Amino acid sequence: MSKRILALQLFLAGPLSLCAAYASAQDRVPVQVDLVRAIDAARVKVGDPIFAKVAVKWQGSQCTLVQGAVLQGRIVAQTAHSKTNNTSEIALLFDSGQCSGRDMKPLPLTVAAVLSVDPREEQNLYDNQPLSDAVGLSVGGLSGGPSGASLNISHGLRSVSAAAATVELSPPVYAGPTAVMPGQVLGLKGVKLNVGGGPEGSSVLTSLGHNVRLEYRAQLVLVPNLNVATPVATSAPSPESASPPATLLASGGANESEAPAEEDESEVCTPPRCSVAVEWNEAKSRATNSWATLSVKDLGYAPVRADHEMYSFDYSSAISYLGPQEILFTFNPHLLVQRSVAESKLSGLRTIRAVLINVQNRKVEKTVDWKVPDAQQYQWPIGQDQVLVHVGRELRLYGPGLKLERRLSLNGPLAFVRISPSSAYLAVAVIQERHSELVHRQLQEAEGREPEEDVEVRVLDGDFHVLASVVRSSRAAPPVLSDNGEIRLARTGKNRWQIVEEAWGGQKHSFAEVNSTCTPEVTALPPDLLFVVGCDRQTTGKWYRVLESDGKPVLKGWSPSAEIEHTVTGDAAGTDFAVGIAESANSIPAESVFQASDLSGERIAVYRAENGERVFTVNIPSPVPTAQSFALSPDGNSLAVLQGDQIAFYRVPAANGR
Repeated sequence: MSKRILALQLFLAGPLSLCAAYASAQDRVPVQVDLVRAIDAARVKVGDPIFAKVAVKWQGSQCTLVQGAVLQGRIVAQTAHSKTNNTSEIALLFDSGQCSGRDMKPLPLTVAAVLSVDPREEQNLYDNQPLSDAVGLSVGGLSGGPSGASLNISHGLRSVSAAAATVELSPPVYAGPTAVMPGQVLGLKGVKLNVGGGPEGSSVLTSLGHNVRLEYRAQLVLVPNLNVATPVATSAPSPESASPPATLLASGGANESEAPAEEDESEVCTPPRCSVAVEWNEAKSRATNSWATLSVKDLGYAPVRADHEMYSFDYSSAISYLGPQEILFTFNPHLLVQRSVAESKLSGLRTIRAVLINVQNRKVEKTVDWKVPDAQQYQWPIGQDQVLVHVGRELRLYGPGLKLERRLSLNGPLAFVRISPSSAYLAVAVIQERHSELVHRQLQEAEGREPEEDVEVRVLDGDFHVLASVVRSSRAAPPVLSDNGEIRLARTGKNRWQIVEEAWGGQKHSFAEVNSTCTPEVTALPPDLLFVVGCDRQTTGKWYRVLESDGKPVLKGWSPSAEIEHTVTGDAAGTDFAVGIAESANSIPAESVFQASDLSGERIAVYRAENGERVFTVNIPSPVPTAQSFALSPDGNSLAVLQGDQIAFYRVPAANGR
């Protein structure tokens, strides 16, 4: 991306006692931060701590604040609105920050401007550069290297931290306002700011008729507090952060288009190229019987339908093929985990049992127990006959016969793994903690959730060569990889989204523009398809489509609010794909919690990749809420489904010419 981050520039106009020494340096860059928790005059008291995160890297002669660094402040004075007092006030200042490291150091700063941000729009303020910006710089050098440069399996893989030929991307591009005046308040009607007019050089926010309130992610512009003896270095703009002078903005960001939504071409489903997914009742009447079943009860597996709240299916079990004749079934046998000293601090440590089964005779060929350090996804199919597994602090690649082929060491907790449809590229992300244990705990208490961390994303090719290294936020959605690059999603207007492929070579290819009231979910499928799920603008239901590279759908479907989970998988040959949709007994709004007992059934339908023609449908009563409960064989001839305490096998009719 050619854009650079635009740091807010503070233009000082007129006398200002607080910044008298600062006023002559109009080209200095103040600190731009986001609140990590809302502040309300009716709910805070004097002395309460406040926390903010640095939105744009700040460089001073005595302090460097990286993006995401934490600043700590406090409430100096407070007055709540009441029947007898029509005025509400909050005085606040900042005392310390993570200067050049994880520990807090003295850093007295005063609030000079406030910009209110709608929390629903925060994702639009910062735009991560595409992975192709990094991969494109290194892929040529790596691809032109000698064949002997491939990793020596017998000697083990290099660790992620030791990989060479990596490229670091610049921070996300800031898309908010670029200039404010001291004392200015944007987006908070009736709120005034007195810069440095409070006790200890604090700034005072005042409101008439209601309590002063700053929302979560409200942006603050900070300058050195000159009333404090502790010296604070001012900051000159660096080439990375400087920007041309910008005119004063009157709003908190770019305006959304209020024009009527454009026609969504991906909605047009024209036979025979595209098929419409059948409704639930029709699908039930066309169910197919399995040709074989295998009881997994004796293996130690028991379907657990514990009633705990969840937003999506979990990863308590998984099914994948290791070639057409072997299936790998993994699950949590709920055993007492024996912990080593190094594992004592892993609160999410669990045992996963892996059972290799011969598909033809349904015999168990091998069983092994793994220690998985968290509750996230731990198994990913690779190509036609391999699987990648997260065990301990490493990724392991297993092949046919569950033979260990490679190891990839991790230099931190695993955040996610994403794999392109043909397994030509992988994105492996490791969490790099930003904070000390004390600051981590304070932020967790302030936000009521896990603090934001740095995530180091390494892009690898199919031979596990590291092509690029990218640092992103743990709050950012994991990337979606195609075989040509990264699939990116951008909001182009109200309820309007563009799906674009950023190729590794830098080319851009637009898949489609879609209408959705929620952020669409995108999954890449072989051979060159996208499975997209969005929220209906007219109802509480969801729509789903499978799109070709030209944006035209091969499958179009709609789900009422009672259908709450959409999962998809494809075969390695790219001939078929399967869509699973769970149904609840009652309607559940999008992005709401549900329990296992809410599920009344799940429908799994197999479709042709060329035209979306439905091959057959499987209906499962009382399904287990796990995301990887079914898999297509690599050749697309068989579908394996976890049903209760058994695995059922279904034959997929051959397509013409297969």
